[in-house]
Amino acid sequence: MPTATQSRSETRDFYEVLGTDPSASSAELRTAFRAAVLRHHPDRAPSSEIATRRTSILNRAWAELRDPLRRLHYDHALEGGRAETLDWPLDSDEAPRTAPVRRHLRSEPGVPSQWHQPQWRSAAGFRVPTDVFMAGPAAQDQWIVEHHIEGQDWREHAERYWLRFAARHYAERGRVDDWLGVLERIVSLAPPFAEIVDANLRDAYLTAGEELRGAMTLRAVAEREPMGSTQRRWAERELRVLLGEYRDVHVRRGPDDRRAENAELLLNFLESLEIEPSFTDYRAAIVAHRRAGHSGRAAELVERVMAAPVPEPGRWFSLVQLLTEAGQLDRASALLAEIARGEHPEALDPRRVHGPWRRISAARERLARARRASAAKAS
Repeated sequence: MPTATQSRSETRDFYEVLGTDPSASSAELRTAFRAAVLRHHPDRAPSSEIATRRTSILNRAWAELRDPLRRLHYDHALEGGRAETLDWPLDSDEAPRTAPVRRHLRSEPGVPSQWHQPQWRSAAGFRVPTDVFMAGPAAQDQWIVEHHIEGQDWREHAERYWLRFAARHYAERGRVDDWLGVLERIVSLAPPFAEIVDANLRDAYLTAGEELRGAMTLRAVAEREPMGSTQRRWAERELRVLLGEYRDVHVRRGPDDRRAENAELLLNFLESLEIEPSFTDYRAAIVAHRRAGHSGRAAELVERVMAAPVPEPGRWFSLVQLLTEAGQLDRASALLAEIARGEHPEALDPRRVHGPWRRISAARERLARARRASAAKAS
């Protein structure tokens, strides 16, 4: 059964909850919210239960008024007497306010309204002066940067419209760390999935050369979505593209020692994500280790690949090529002979493998070249 303290409350609009007027600027509104949160903190209030309820109501009002576009809609409703109100809980010894509650704020004819201000328009979620709005997108962007972006730290913002604009601003100016930080802040706010797609995370991380960092972000996105959903498949596909780019740039190119080091980093990273490395990942790692002189590690990876099931017929020819590149020429020749004798009949089915006999001929040529190269090196 509710107590008398819990049942005592009065109706307030969102501005009254924060203790400010509808004409307050964005900075004044933010200051009023912070002061109200401190004033009604449970550690400072006589009743922690009432303080907790008040804090929740303050957050509700702030969430509506902090967004310029939502605030503008609320001001319109407030002026017309249709605005949403909240029940503000009162302490047991607190008397209701004597001031009348605002119900209808329509201005007198000919008197400018202090709530609906036609000198402002909305652009990218921000309120901009009407003359700037009419000057076009370039002027709008310049005004927003000068008044809302420059000199501010993105870590202090949680409004997605602000973060989206800031991300574009940082990207255009090459501020990579801030750009990626803003994108990750947007993802952490769990926005609608369309916003994540529009953020173009893959291109951002590729441009910044932060493929593994991007893979971690996309992994977090994927884990929030149901198994088998379109959203999860999209995130996993984007993750794979990033890892493939890392493999092509850092494992297949560069100094030999660095390539081998990056190959191990990629395999360990995939293991940490509980993702099975692809055949291409293993192949690039084997070649990198062989070039770096790590024959033992290369042989270990070859055995791991050979022990795995063959998922599709064309993979048999890929295994022959892998063994050839790994220097296991006798083993490659034996496997090629098995294919030619029909011991793996699916590999010779032209409906499932394009040009199987031409592939056999090409594999023999590669083997012959590898044997000549090995003999020349030995001599």
